[in-house]
Amino acid sequence: MFSKEERKALNAAFWTRFKEKAGVNKGANGKRINWVNYPTRVKQIYIRLHADTKIARFSIDLQDKDEGVRMLVWEQFEELKKVLEEEMIVPGVWEELAYNAAGQPISRISWTLDQVNIYKKEDHQKIYDFFIPLLVRFDRFYSTYDDILIGLLK
Repeated sequence: MFSKEERKALNAAFWTRFKEKAGVNKGANGKRINWVNYPTRVKQIYIRLHADTKIARFSIDLQDKDEGVRMLVWEQFEELKKVLEEEMIVPGVWEELAYNAAGQPISRISWTLDQVNIYKKEDHQKIYDFFIPLLVRFDRFYSTYDDILIGLLK
């Protein structure tokens, strides 16, 4: 087992290396993107990258304190489901009701890579190879449909 400080250092090294690897990819608009903190420009839509000792997960988390607003965004994503899944190639897991780490209700669309461990250096490339294509594909989708989603919430 690693100490808290060792885990923190390993996490920092993993995400620093991820930024370097992902950073060579420009967004669909040709500009640089902070892939770790993807800029949706909508406070209700979050792109989450999670890696731990069992899985790596890419997710689109929809969250708002107002359930009605969250459901409005969820319904719009459902309308775009076919297009999103064609772009992502692999179907996602669609959860109308899930909970974030703070226990708050959210809606989530996710893709998971099982049997990887962020603390095993030999798994890092597998995780990068999982995250980066999904981010690039999501960016292509989002750059086409962001106006619809942003307009929905104004």
